[in-house]
This record gives sequence, structure tokens and C-alpha cells, in this order.
Amino acid sequence: MTASRLDTSVPPRGSAPVPPRPVLLVVDSLDGGGAERYVVDLAVALWRRGWPVHVACPVGGVRAGVLADAGVPVTVLLDELVERRVSGLYDRALTRLVGELRPAVVHAHLFASAAAAAHAVRDVRVPLVVTEHTEGPWRDPRARAVSGLVYRHADRVVAVSTAIRDLLVTEYGVAPDRVEVLLPTTAAAPTAGGPPPSPGRPVVGVVGRLVPEKGVDVFLRAAALVSAVVPQATFLVVGDGPLRPDLEHRAAVLGLAGAVTFTGYRSDATRLLAGLDVLTVPSRSDGSPLVVCEAMAAGVPVVASRVGGLPDLVEDGGSGLLVRPGEAEDLARALVSLLLDPEAARRLGARGRCLVATRSHERLVDRMTQLYADVARVPAG
Repeated sequence: MTASRLDTSVPPRGSAPVPPRPVLLVVDSLDGGGAERYVVDLAVALWRRGWPVHVACPVGGVRAGVLADAGVPVTVLLDELVERRVSGLYDRALTRLVGELRPAVVHAHLFASAAAAAHAVRDVRVPLVVTEHTEGPWRDPRARAVSGLVYRHADRVVAVSTAIRDLLVTEYGVAPDRVEVLLPTTAAAPTAGGPPPSPGRPVVGVVGRLVPEKGVDVFLRAAALVSAVVPQATFLVVGDGPLRPDLEHRAAVLGLAGAVTFTGYRSDATRLLAGLDVLTVPSRSDGSPLVVCEAMAAGVPVVASRVGGLPDLVEDGGSGLLVRPGEAEDLARALVSLLLDPEAARRLGARGRCLVATRSHERLVDRMTQLYADVARVPAG
């Protein structure tokens, strides 16, 4: 049997029955990453449907206010970030919370939280759903062993891309009928962009955490090549992370100090995104980043690496262009082709807007609630 994949263009089948106990969503933090945004959007959508929802994390973050404004209860279990590792403190704290809440389902996201959730439900009859947001190229043999145990314990595994699904089946031995591909979609309405930083000059941007796998260093090398052909082009780096000082130094060495703006984390990143002429996603590895969906909704063409879930989201030559990962020259050629042909860029952006309109966050939530009902065996009302 092959794994299923959500077709967001199909009308919803209707809402699943609401469980009597909460769905507990567990994530490593409430910071500005795409997985964190996914969890916050899902929690708010469930809450607005009348579902009992609770969010747990080791530390809070910049997105905590969104949950507070919506009225979604949040429990911060520790005072330190637990990321890409197993933590006994996190295991015990989450186990206590599961014992207190007795949730209908625990739905875990990201490595540390998935490991803690598998531990927390080990001795209780609480179903576990795990959403895998990454192929996890950083995982060493020990981390891979932990992930394998988590997947085996989970009642259902959701993959955000076909590449992740294939990895789970071939490398981790997860049965195909226990994996479902649900491509992420944006819950945000399209946002009108503000004026570009320099009117009359095209703006190319990258949006995401400043970590190695996001390939922002490749973007900077490509920007230097683009500048030699399109000297009026400007570049925007929206996001923050451990590599920011190094990337700022690289930009200066490449002679881009006057052309590149590092904004840091921005709560209005969606507005900045809508003001770009081109979004680039130069990742070395990736899941299915929400920023691509947001760019397409705003009619912004996307140039992305041909890795992970990006080919699931971007039609090469249709809604954007796909390039070889890690190849600054390939990325620069694609960017120059769009900057020198604005009409082609507009066609790609228009196709992206049409494509993303066929995908629905409501439809994703419909499927997720049905999945919860299935694993929790909630009787139909």
C-alpha cells in the first residue's frame, strides 16, 4: 500500500467529531521557525473550531502572543531550549503534563519534542501523532536510532513532503500505510506589500532562520554575481539565527554591504515578503517551508533549490524556478533571468497565486481533525 497525500483542491469532507479531552500539541519552542508557525496556526484553527487544544513547549518565544491572543492555553515546561537532543528533564516534565491533562491525542513536532512525547505516552493509553518537518540531515547514528523508536511508537506519522515520506519508508522502515503526506499551507490572507526599500530598484529576498541548512551563504554569493549584471538590484535577508554575524561579515567581504539589508526577526515578515520582486529559497535541505506558500499567495515568483519538499510546492517554470542546491552560479542565473524579464516574473507570480488558491489551510485542518478522531477512536456524533 502506498502512503496517501492530501489533495488540497478537493472540497473538505466535513469536520471530525470533537474529542472530550484536549489535543496536546508539543513543539520545541514558540520561536520564529516554520515548524513553530505551523503549530501555532494549527492550534488557533482548532481552537476556533471549538476543539479543546493545549500547547506545550520547553520555552516560549515570539509566537506565544498569537496563542495568548487567541485564548489557546500554553504550558512552558522548562526555562531552556531543548533542540536536537534528548532531555531527561523535558521527558519528565511532559510526562507529568500528559498525566494531568490525559489528552485525547498528543501531536509532536521536531526532534526533541517527538522524543519527549514518545516517552510521555509510553505507559498511558494516549495516541501519538508525529509530524516530521525535515529529512534531518544533521542526525548522527544515535539521533537516527531515537527517531526510529519514535516513529515505531507513533500511531501515525505525518510528513510535510513526499521526500520526507520516502525517507521514512526506505530509511526508517515505517510502514507506508502509517505515513501520510500533508503539504503545509498558509493560514494567512495575502498581504499587500509595502514600498520597496529603494523605489525603482528590484528586491530579491530570503526569509528564514539563519542556520547552515537554509543556504543563506549561497544566496550571498549569488547576490554578488547578480550585482555584476543587475547593479541596481537590492537584497533582503529576513530572519535571525546563529549564523547572522558570520553572514554579515561575508556580505561585507563580497562587497555587498550597501546592497544587502539584514532585518533580523520581523513579526511583519509576510508584509516584507509581499514587497519582494523575487523570493529565493536556497536551502541545502528543507521540508515544505510556509514562506513559499506565502510568496505564491502574494504573487511573488519563487526561485528555490531542488531539494526536500520544495519541488512539491514549486512548479519549475510554472510558479517559479528550481535550481541545484549549493550552486551560487545556478541560483544567480535564475535570478538574473527574472530580474531582466519582469514580464516572465509576473507570469510565474500569477501562476503561483492561482496554484496556492487551490490549497486550503481549512482543508488541511479538516484532514488533521479526522486523523485525530481515527487514532483516538472518537465515535461519530
